[in-house]
Amino acid sequence: MNEFELIERIFSQMQAAHVPLIGIEKGIGDDAAVIALPAGSRLVSCIDTLVQGRHFHADWQHIDELAFAIGYKAVAVNVSDIAAMGATPHSILLALALPERLANEQWLTEFAKGLFHACQLFGITLIGGDTTRSERLVLSVSAQGLLAADTPAVYRSGAKVGDKVYVSGSLGDASYALQHPNSAQGVELAHRLHMPTPRIALGAALANIGATAMIDISDGLYQDLGHICQQSSVSMRLNLEQLPTSKPLASVDLSERLLCQLAGGDDYELAFILPAHIEPPTGNTLVTCIGEVTARTNHKDTDTPTALRPELFYQGQPVTPTHPAPFSTWPTLTGYQHFTG
Repeated sequence: MNEFELIERIFSQMQAAHVPLIGIEKGIGDDAAVIALPAGSRLVSCIDTLVQGRHFHADWQHIDELAFAIGYKAVAVNVSDIAAMGATPHSILLALALPERLANEQWLTEFAKGLFHACQLFGITLIGGDTTRSERLVLSVSAQGLLAADTPAVYRSGAKVGDKVYVSGSLGDASYALQHPNSAQGVELAHRLHMPTPRIALGAALANIGATAMIDISDGLYQDLGHICQQSSVSMRLNLEQLPTSKPLASVDLSERLLCQLAGGDDYELAFILPAHIEPPTGNTLVTCIGEVTARTNHKDTDTPTALRPELFYQGQPVTPTHPAPFSTWPTLTGYQHFTG
């Protein structure tokens, strides 16, 4: 049995135990999937690629140990994008570029268990994909979601001056765990890096109550909120002392903690904007107001839309390159860069 036959057998067995969603007319087993859309609904699509050595550890021992988590996370990061639009996740396609050393029953079974566990948790179905050989492990997952006819999509371009800025959950945990995997805090926070929780119910609720803009935090809060600033032609005031912090991360040095929260990626929380008169949904997910939307400034460095970014404040004082407190020097806040290095 070659690796492609092995993959087909493992995935077919697990797929058979997974009840497909109503509306999937044809899933795995043909040249393409066929989906019947409910009347008036709209299809929301996204794709993410995870590359060995860039999005997860290059070391083969780590990849062996994290097979389940890699399968889970490949699904979760896409579902988070769907949630950021206010949509309900529906189905995924998987493209798997597999090194020969991973084409064995043990690794593939654990990987598939993680992938199907995520599918079950998030109410979605694997409807097809493709497999090829590669020197490094590369995963591309395309996710589809649905928006009901009466549910508006939430874009990055709707933020208005006077709106409030919120985030879900806690920030910086995944970044710290990535940088300090062997520290006590890193070990305690490892699940936040390897097994993120996309905020599906919160995203859908925000779409229905009038969120004006939303984004999932994958590349760092400062950079991701900058996308909303640019597309909405606004600025923001962020109050650093209000950033939600988990108990393990609260014990870390303040400047290091804030750098993880502002520039660290992989949180997969939602950052969203609400009009001041609308209260955020109440539920099981922590929601924190961290600032407000302000008018764009007339400073020379913000003359172009791509230069628009949040302005930082700490204990009421602006944080700037000349007055960087609580940092000792002005930090690099560009967040995760996919094309550097």
